[in-house]
Amino acid sequence: MAHTVFIRHTYIYKCGETACREEWKINEASDLDKLRCPHCGNYDSVRYVDEDQRTKYNRKGMGL
Repeated sequence: MAHTVFIRHTYIYKCGETACREEWKINEASDLDKLRCPHCGNYDSVRYVDEDQRTKYNRKGMGL
């Protein structure tokens, strides 16, 4: 029997509060409009960055 493969998207969030700027991860959370920072409690809107991170962090992957 073949192995089952699941693709899990991990989203990395960075707090917009100038005094905080902490990062945290959430799996499969691409449809959030607002989010609360677990570090400082700031509740704010979410702005998604849509760029290929492989070039920035020198990771290998399939060409797009």
